[in-house]
Amino acid sequence: MKKIYWISLICVIVLCLPLISILHAGESASKAMTKKCPTCNKIYSEDTKFCGEDGTQLAESPVKMICPDCKKEGAQGEKFCKEHGKKLVPLTETPPALEADATKQKVELARKYYQEGCNYCDAESYDLALESYKKAEKAFPDFPELHYNMGWLYGKLGDAQQAINHLQRYIVLSPNAKDITEVQSYVVVLKQALEKQQTVHNTFKSRDEIMKKAVLGQKQKYGSVVVPAGEFIMGTDQAREDAYPEHKVYLDAFEIDRYEVTNAQYWEFLEYIKKTNDHSKCFKGEPSNKDHTPRFWDNEYYNVPDYPVARIDWYDAYAYAAWAGKRLPTEAEWEKAARGSDGRNFPWGNEWDTGRCNLSGEPKPVGNVEDGKSVYGCYDMAGSVYEWCADWYVDTYYTESPYKNPKGPDKSARRVIRGGSRFSKPFQVRAHTRKSEQPELFNLALGFRCAKDVKEK
Repeated sequence: MKKIYWISLICVIVLCLPLISILHAGESASKAMTKKCPTCNKIYSEDTKFCGEDGTQLAESPVKMICPDCKKEGAQGEKFCKEHGKKLVPLTETPPALEADATKQKVELARKYYQEGCNYCDAESYDLALESYKKAEKAFPDFPELHYNMGWLYGKLGDAQQAINHLQRYIVLSPNAKDITEVQSYVVVLKQALEKQQTVHNTFKSRDEIMKKAVLGQKQKYGSVVVPAGEFIMGTDQAREDAYPEHKVYLDAFEIDRYEVTNAQYWEFLEYIKKTNDHSKCFKGEPSNKDHTPRFWDNEYYNVPDYPVARIDWYDAYAYAAWAGKRLPTEAEWEKAARGSDGRNFPWGNEWDTGRCNLSGEPKPVGNVEDGKSVYGCYDMAGSVYEWCADWYVDTYYTESPYKNPKGPDKSARRVIRGGSRFSKPFQVRAHTRKSEQPELFNLALGFRCAKDVKEK
């Protein structure tokens, strides 16, 4: 009898063990804990003590169980998704297949933004390109071509340190690339430029001191030229349709700046705006709360007083011109000042000469190329920076343009810019080539010069 009793008891225990294990596992799962950073909310495994991002001591946090398909969180004690029947997994555990899909999506998103940035670069909208590249970097940071382009772009924008950072990242990600030696050499050049910038910066107590001194000299040196009244040849029959047809235009006499507006000149305007908050002469339809400060105004580029001021939108250019007692030139005035009355292709004549304008991609002081000035004595009307004109842009305007003093269409979505920039190709800096941008757009390729009426004697 005793023997039968013990055999029965052993059988019951054996049969109950799996049930006890399951109940214990369920209890353990319900009480499972993980670690969470109270500062950044990043989740860590239970045996981790400190956050890897900011060093904060981790706090215990219950493990959340989610469906691997719909990602919905299960209620306490649930083991399977009510909708899909899938076994719930801890939130910190991502199935390998899902992790691979997520990485693929991030790469695709990064490539989308990368291509968007490349398109902006092709259109010379470098600040917009940088914004797209940053989005690509956020989506997938280990993208070699992206860091190469960002290094190149930051170099063009004058931020040597950021250029170095991205190019060094490219070298790490692509150690066997064919252009590694070239990239390494460029990094050395950038480091030398950075040291030079710091030396120049340390020479003066502040940018204000640099600009105050420069403005006095520029007021004595930089003036305007008078373009006499008369006919000139505008447009061409040999190029894009928006510059067609070639036609004669009569303009009254006008003055136009010999040089593009410089960093120092624009600094003086900003100082006036900051001290007085006087926007009475600004364009009435300019965006609200506009203070006319160029983006990245603290960049080293703006420490050089003789560089043409850049990242200027149309409203900035209009406001400065009005403050200076001038205005923006009409498109017709700009073209006559650039090509003279004989219809020449470039400010200096009809033959292309790469040494007569700045298409190097590197910034240079205004008036740097003596042989590139127009017949009226205007400098940098090919290359350097694009220049805003007063006119709205319509691609068919030349077919209906009036003969005398044309001022452009009454309304459109974009304003005229002329002259090309230091990033342009030779065909983009012909004196008759037209281009346009939205008036609120600004980038490193956009600047301006001013004009004014000539009073009759």
